[in-house]
Amino acid sequence: MVAFADVVAASAAAGFAAAAFLPLSKHVSRKTGCVGLDVHKTPSYPVPKLGGLSIVAGTYFGVGVLSIALNQTAFVAAFYLSTLVAAVIGLFEDFRELNPVLKPLLLTAAGLPVVLAGVYTPTPVIPFVGSTRLTVIYPLLILLGYAVVCNAVNSIDVLNGSMSYTSLCVLIPLSIVSFLEGRIEVLSICIVLAVSLAVFLTQNSFPAKVFAGNVGSLFVGAVLTFIAITGRIEAVAIVALMPQIMNEFHIIYSLRGFKSAKSSSARPVILNSSIIKANVERDAPITLLRMLAADEGVTEKQAVARLTLISLYSAVLSLVTYFFLMKGV
Repeated sequence: MVAFADVVAASAAAGFAAAAFLPLSKHVSRKTGCVGLDVHKTPSYPVPKLGGLSIVAGTYFGVGVLSIALNQTAFVAAFYLSTLVAAVIGLFEDFRELNPVLKPLLLTAAGLPVVLAGVYTPTPVIPFVGSTRLTVIYPLLILLGYAVVCNAVNSIDVLNGSMSYTSLCVLIPLSIVSFLEGRIEVLSICIVLAVSLAVFLTQNSFPAKVFAGNVGSLFVGAVLTFIAITGRIEAVAIVALMPQIMNEFHIIYSLRGFKSAKSSSARPVILNSSIIKANVERDAPITLLRMLAADEGVTEKQAVARLTLISLYSAVLSLVTYFFLMKGV
């Protein structure tokens, strides 16, 4: 049984590990040439993009401390293996772009440890329907869930701090519902990830000194998916993640399939001095940022603030969904 002291110790371990790995991730990024241009600055400049390794390290160290109290070998092993698969895929893509069709297929593999370890309950609670029994199809939905959520979190990571702030918003309802449902092990992972993201934000907030990279965003997506599945709060997570999911599906729709954004000749937004404006070209991909930058445009800080507010709104809606349509089912 996880005690309050265990959560505090795990959070401290996560914070220290994330803080220690932040400068190391910058050093590794520069040494390997893994840097990305901050294209929403004038002029643009290179930024180390393996900062997500600090999120991975912080979360892993925190869960490592928790594992002593959890005494659930299958649960912990499934967590480490599923998130590691996503992180490795992301790390590979940080150095070499993956085929946009192959990437989601590879990400389904992140769900295999959860399926094989059997750390899920194939009876998700669906609003307006209630508790369901999806014994046959649920394992397939797990694989699909990892591909969708990891890509969705990845797609929102376009501005300084955007992925981290919006992910923290998602963790609020997941933490509250996990606590109310008595799933303390899931709540503990929520807290550990939140601490790791908070430490990372000290260097990722505007103006960012480090990016999360694909390794960071895909890892965060995998952790959120694991929390939703093992906590049996899938519907809450889907509503809370709606901005990220809709952003990803808008991109797929506007590009007419699974294609790299680089395949489009037009960017979704253009930079005019420090103002981000929507690209009016018809072929420009449709993204949440492009919608926010319509009319007079926004600064990067304004765009991140609005993305965060939208995520907070979805977080509130997810709690409304839980309290009025799921609680007690």
